[in-house]
Parts: sequence; structure tokens; C-alpha cells
Amino acid sequence: MLVAAMLAIRSRAGRSLLAVGAVCALAASAAPRAHAAWNFELGIGEQDTAMFSDPRFIALGLEHVRLVAPYDVACSRGAALRSYVDTWLAAAERAQAKPLVAFSLSWTQPRRKLPSYRTYLRCFRAFRARWPQVMAFNPWNEVNHWYQPTYRNPRRAAGFYNAARRACPRCKIAAGDLLDSGNLARWLARYRPHLRGRPRLWSLHNYLDVNHLRPWRRSGTRRMLHLTRGKLWISETAGIVYYLRAGKLGERHAARATRWMLSLPAHSRRIKRVYAYQWQAPCKRDMWDSAWFRSDGSSRPSYRVLVAELARERRLGPDAAAALDPPLGSGVHDPCAS
Repeated sequence: MLVAAMLAIRSRAGRSLLAVGAVCALAASAAPRAHAAWNFELGIGEQDTAMFSDPRFIALGLEHVRLVAPYDVACSRGAALRSYVDTWLAAAERAQAKPLVAFSLSWTQPRRKLPSYRTYLRCFRAFRARWPQVMAFNPWNEVNHWYQPTYRNPRRAAGFYNAARRACPRCKIAAGDLLDSGNLARWLARYRPHLRGRPRLWSLHNYLDVNHLRPWRRSGTRRMLHLTRGKLWISETAGIVYYLRAGKLGERHAARATRWMLSLPAHSRRIKRVYAYQWQAPCKRDMWDSAWFRSDGSSRPSYRVLVAELARERRLGPDAAAALDPPLGSGVHDPCAS
């Protein structure tokens, strides 16, 4: 996710975690996970475990989920954070969803300080030892974003990729995880010489392409594909409703951007996954909101765009499509009511 969103999540990290409730049996049998019409798999990034108990999540049949965690979650004194990751990954496993974990800044250190190669390697190995079921990683989240300390240190960011590859050769380690900003090509040119081997998998956040409705020929996504080889995961993207630095963009804008988000992968078969972000808006809007659902659980136009696109791609009938967006029920979490 964008770093602004990470800051908001960090401020809530100490709060008590929501229990994962029973899932509606009817929703569990709704839609199959796989569909052949798209050339990519759709996933979702979300920090809150309540998503996994939402009947709509089960009905969608999303196989891939993404979590952003501190790089030192398994090797620091933050027991509450480890408990949080335990709960999140257990909920994903019960939902039969495969996790992609992206690492970022420590939540226990007061400064935005990058770890050394050895420290990162030690913490990555500790993570794998505690959560061996996780087999897909972004070594560092949004490495070329101005807020991240990797912004001025592509060499260290490459070291994190090298460390993850060394610790888990069988894992899917996505190089890059860049934002489609203006420095993409320059930053990538400074990053690639320090990578060991030739990555076969890259990742990108194409928020700018999606929310500015950039034509394919001028898109950062196309440029990323031109500059790299192998598969590409869009590991985070969405139509934005609100961003602190941009203000309120609105739900209609987010719906248009969502339709654009789903159309871009058709331009290249190298794009294998797209992870939207996020599932549900928090009760109090602070820095970021790109959710499919409002804080009260009601669906937004962006989600209805998604349902319409899924219905067409999966060739669903009217009843099956309506089952993806049922009326609000008791199984829907409302953070404001908590």
C-alpha cells in the first residue's frame, strides 16, 4: 500500500484484534475460484482480519491476499504484532487464500531506519520459521516512494531481494515492488545492477495509471514491462476515494478508476496477478481510503463495477451475480459499531 496508509495502520496496531466469525455456508458455495476469460488472477490487499469472515469475500472466491508487515515482525520484541500476523494468516488459511507478504518499516523503532543485509536476512529467516506457509513475498514495499528510506538507497533494496532469495530459493520473491511514479526508470536503473541473477518475477503499484486513466502507451505499467523481463504482479492498485495529499476524489472517480484497473492487464499476458487495495474503509478517515466497501459495510460503486466485470468474465447469470453483492446482513463487520 502507499506509505501514508501504512502510517494509519501503524497507529491502530496496538488495538485489540477482531475475532474471525463463522462464514455463511450459502456464500461459501457461490462462485468458483478460477475463471478463464481474464489473463490474470485477481487478489485483494487488506490489513483487517474482518474481511475473511465477510460472506462477500467467500462469494468472490479470491485466491490471493496481500499483507504488509514490518520486516522485523518475527525478530523484534513486538509480541502483539506477531499475534496480529498469526491471526491474519490463520484467517487467510481458513479461507483457503494464498498470502503475499510485503515487508516495510519497523513498527517498534522510532526512526525510518533501514536494516542491514544481515539483520534483514536474520529477520526473514525468523519469519519463514514461524510462518512457513507463506511462500510469496515483496522484499520491501514501494521501494521508490519518497517516504521510504529505500528511495535514496536502491542498493540496499536490492540487498533485501538478494537476502530473501538466498533464504528461500523455492519462494516467489517479486523484485521491485515499485510505484509507477516519474522516477520509476531512473530508480530501476540504479537498482538492477545490484540484483543477483535475473529476476523472473517483478511487482508494481500502478495507482497513478489507474487514477489518472493513463492510456496504455503512456502508462507506467507499460514502461515497467518494457524495462524488465518475466512475469509482473500488480501487487497493489485501486480507485482512490480519498487521499490526504489529494483530498476527496470521490466514489464515482474510484468506480471509473476500478474499471480502468481491470482493463489494463489485457494489454500484456505477462501481467499474471492484480491485487486491489483495500476491502473496507475504516471508521475514521485519516490518510487513505480506496476500499470497495464503506465503513458501515455497504458496497460502493467501485465494488459494483467489479461485480459487473466478474459476472461478464465468469459468465454468471443474474442470480449468481446478485449473490456477490447481497443486502447487508449480520455477517458484515462495522468498525464504527465496535
